[in-house]
Amino acid sequence: MAYEIVMPQLSDSMEEGKLISWKVKPGDHVKVGDVIAEVESDKAIMEVQSFKEGTVKELKVQEGQSVPVGTVIAVIEPTGSITSEKLGVRSEERAKPAASNEELGTRNEEPKEKPGAPNEELGTRNEEPKEKSVKRKKSNDKEAQRAIQTTNDETSILDQILGLNETTPSIQNPSERSDNPAGTRTKSNIQHPGEAGSASPKARALAAKYGLDIEALQEESKLPTPAHEADVKRYYYRRYFTPKALKLLHEYGLSPELFPVGKKHSEKEILAYIAEHEIPKPEPLSPMRKAIIATVTQAQQKPVYHIYDAIDATLLKTHESERYTLTVWLLKLFSEAMMRHEDFRKTLSGDAFQLWPNASIALAMADGEALYMPVFRDLNRKSVAQIADELAAMKEKVKAGRVTPGDLKGSTFAISNLGMTGIERFDAMINARDCGIAAIGSEIEGKISVTLTLDHRIVNGWQGAQFMQTLKELAKEKTLFKT
Repeated sequence: MAYEIVMPQLSDSMEEGKLISWKVKPGDHVKVGDVIAEVESDKAIMEVQSFKEGTVKELKVQEGQSVPVGTVIAVIEPTGSITSEKLGVRSEERAKPAASNEELGTRNEEPKEKPGAPNEELGTRNEEPKEKSVKRKKSNDKEAQRAIQTTNDETSILDQILGLNETTPSIQNPSERSDNPAGTRTKSNIQHPGEAGSASPKARALAAKYGLDIEALQEESKLPTPAHEADVKRYYYRRYFTPKALKLLHEYGLSPELFPVGKKHSEKEILAYIAEHEIPKPEPLSPMRKAIIATVTQAQQKPVYHIYDAIDATLLKTHESERYTLTVWLLKLFSEAMMRHEDFRKTLSGDAFQLWPNASIALAMADGEALYMPVFRDLNRKSVAQIADELAAMKEKVKAGRVTPGDLKGSTFAISNLGMTGIERFDAMINARDCGIAAIGSEIEGKISVTLTLDHRIVNGWQGAQFMQTLKELAKEKTLFKT
């Protein structure tokens, strides 16, 4: 029985996932625990493993495609199951006739052509052609795979343009509707006896518009029999639009019907049309971007207030180095202040506060459009060297897109540092259930600006002011800067 792998739910808020890349292809053998794909949730990129041993039968989702949680993304045929295809192969192997005497004679005579050759010489001569053959086979396989991939990509784009892929909006002209039932994809290059020239009325009308001879194309196996409107369009688009032009049409949601019939259209022509008509490029929201929007929307609903102040930068800058960066010292500084003010270690859950024993801080880290808030836990129990190592390791994870949902949990406060960009002061939005966040600006006249955004339900104004005062005092304490 086939084993289906579905899009996993990697976080409580995840509703859909994006297939980033496949690590296998149909026909590959996989074992339990083998990674078959990478998917992007609303918070991170995770690996999907197989929990069955077997052969990859089908990959149902394309790379870059987003599907709802629970959607089947791959099918694996477990080891030991016997399909009709396998039985067919075995029966064919058994049905092979025995080799004739002539064939056997030819095979037996081959070694006689090289009498007296030592074993080493025979081995050397036999190995060289074998190695060349293997290399040549690998090269041919790679070229064939590239050709197949190019064809598959073009076919996929054509299907999406024709509205045959439900995950992308149809970009047909609204007035046109395919007569191909329920968007069913027809099989190309299929001929049926007695059906020569068979085509739907819409297909014939469209072929006349395009100047195509349906019967001639069917005889050349360039159109299926019977032919539907979608088949005619697929053939015409492939013939009169370059692959790059088709890709642009798909990316910008443009119909090929906008362009003159009967001439070849290139990428340059499509780009000129886009520029002339000022057509914007649609950019669907990634799961990560959707998560960011949800987070800031939730943060905006909190009753917050701000405290604007600055801390002395003298000791922070004096002890700053390539390893012990300003961010490392800020994590140390804020964690110490949090241990002196327990309200900054609180979260609100229903009708009760939760007071956490250690200082855990979320730090804003970005890579392109992806914004992460990884959590550095129990900082009060760690040395500056340990904090520096954790920060360096997390930077590598962010850069590689390997942040896990577990990396984003457990904070009660957060820090966002834009000071290195030259921003003097800014307001930051509170992360998830945290009680507040500190926005760190640039250094001006020996002081670093700090803006506290605090959830008034958890931390009142007096408590926030006391916390700020402690930060200013700690920034001047030499004992804090011991490594």
